[in-house]
Amino acid sequence: MDEIIKKISNALSLIVMFCFSAVIYFNYKGFVYENGKIYLREQTAVAAEYNGIATVLPADIAINASQKYAVGSAKAPLTLFEYSSLTCPHCADFHLDTMPLIEHEYVATGLLRVVFVNYPLDKNAMKAALLSECMTYDNYAPFINKLFYEQRSWWMDKGSERLLRYAAEFGVDYDEAISCLKDKKKATDIATTRYEAFKQLDIKGTPAFLVVGPDGNEIVYGVVTYSSFKEYLDSRLARLQH
Repeated sequence: MDEIIKKISNALSLIVMFCFSAVIYFNYKGFVYENGKIYLREQTAVAAEYNGIATVLPADIAINASQKYAVGSAKAPLTLFEYSSLTCPHCADFHLDTMPLIEHEYVATGLLRVVFVNYPLDKNAMKAALLSECMTYDNYAPFINKLFYEQRSWWMDKGSERLLRYAAEFGVDYDEAISCLKDKKKATDIATTRYEAFKQLDIKGTPAFLVVGPDGNEIVYGVVTYSSFKEYLDSRLARLQH
């Protein structure tokens, strides 16, 4: 019994030491713990007010995310930027279940343009994002869908073999894929886009949805139901008609 108590005591001591070290590390890196979540100390909110499920942002925010893979008419009255990490389960659920409904009702009818923006939260998400940037326009969306659909199969892989196989299915052979993973310019572009979104849009997690139109910039944080998103988009479109 004494031996068991000793082992339990040692285990608890290790846990306490680990937690203490983690606090020191995150503080050193500029993070703070608040309300069960970890935030960057320098991160400040840019929200001005709320509009239903959305937060109204300052009108002068400049969005520099690439639109080369945008889906929908360039003349659409609203543009939706979908900020997602390819290893984020909530992002996968929204992208696979809700986004097709949005595309059917709003993109196909010319009311909305959608831009998928990689917001990688870990190493594997960055690798997947790099490979996505090597896709042709026609293969980009199917590749993103594949990554989300197969997410549980690869998101914790230590290597890149599975991601390389997925890339090959969409026309990017092994040598090209390896080159993509080593492309420093692409990595810098993705990281810069993420950092700018973090600073300007106050994105603390994924997914997040920026909706831009002549009436201003608004952002929806987190997963919302299709009915809620539909109500919001309809209200934005109605506002533009007045």
